[in-house]
Amino acid sequence: MLVPKPRFPIKQMALMGWLPGFLKKTIYRLKGYRIGKKVSIGFGSVVVGDEVSIGDHTSISFFSFVRGRSIKIGDHVHIGATTFIDTPIIEIGDGSKINEQVFIGGLQFPDSKFILGRNCQIMQMSFINPARSITIGDDSGIGGDCLLFGHTSWLSQLEGYAVEFEPIEIGKSVSLSWRVFVLPGTKIGDGAVIGANSLVSRTIPPRCLAIGYPARVVSKFPDFPKDLSRDEKAGLFKNMVGEMILFFQGTGLRCEGSGPDYTISRAKKRGRRANKSWRLRVVDGSSGEEPAVAATTDVDVLLSFNTISADDRRTLDARRVTWFDVEKKEISREANDLGEEVALFLRRYGIRFFQA
Repeated sequence: MLVPKPRFPIKQMALMGWLPGFLKKTIYRLKGYRIGKKVSIGFGSVVVGDEVSIGDHTSISFFSFVRGRSIKIGDHVHIGATTFIDTPIIEIGDGSKINEQVFIGGLQFPDSKFILGRNCQIMQMSFINPARSITIGDDSGIGGDCLLFGHTSWLSQLEGYAVEFEPIEIGKSVSLSWRVFVLPGTKIGDGAVIGANSLVSRTIPPRCLAIGYPARVVSKFPDFPKDLSRDEKAGLFKNMVGEMILFFQGTGLRCEGSGPDYTISRAKKRGRRANKSWRLRVVDGSSGEEPAVAATTDVDVLLSFNTISADDRRTLDARRVTWFDVEKKEISREANDLGEEVALFLRRYGIRFFQA
């Protein structure tokens, strides 16, 4: 054949896959790949490309491969086990997660692109074909068993059948529920939600709910999503914090305090030394006051409903305090165990944070 057909990279996996992660990274750096700090590449996994950049704290689980001409993977990205990403141009933004058994590839062109924004998640068993290009905006989620196809071609165009090779554009903060089928040429606006088992073609406007086969808009702003007042948001946030403390207690953590200050520690077990404790301060917005940054010298995590000013952020960073700015959806780069648990819990309510 004149044009080489890419196949499963058995050769690369046989030569490199079995090597320990530190040795893989050394070889990749010698090849000119840019590999960040604390990158993890699991057993059986390989990265194959001409220009490769992998950010800090990124992990690729076992028996996965990423192959492309140009590969750019940001910081704190996680790629699950047995996931295959095979596209000429690949860009994955900071903090995004691709779950297990996701396939990104198929019929493509030399300039095909897969671009995934920051803080996105693609759930397991999804099949994505960027025949031309697929772009997914920041903070968007793709449910499990979703199918995103950039082409429709099987029967002959000369016999009157449609053949399409079109890009797919998915905006920011979009939610595709499970088993959604997206056809070539689709554009989904920012903040849209697509219901489960829907077929999406052409254009879905921003900030709406679309369901069906084919998907049709059934609700839109201000009915969906609801336009909440600041007091309503503050009340919901206060309830979330209460649920979070109950969750921590239910999972065996010891929580002392009734707000705004809490002390969180692992329950002491017989024969074990005293466990490390973390101090959490919550500014729930009920008083409308700004967080008292000057009083955070004895705090490990500051969770603030209100905006934290740039000066206060610098003060908190200097004190190595993990802070959350809920209003701006931003988190400090300083991390600790309690901060990670707070971030994971708030994701249950759809609150995800971008690193400042």
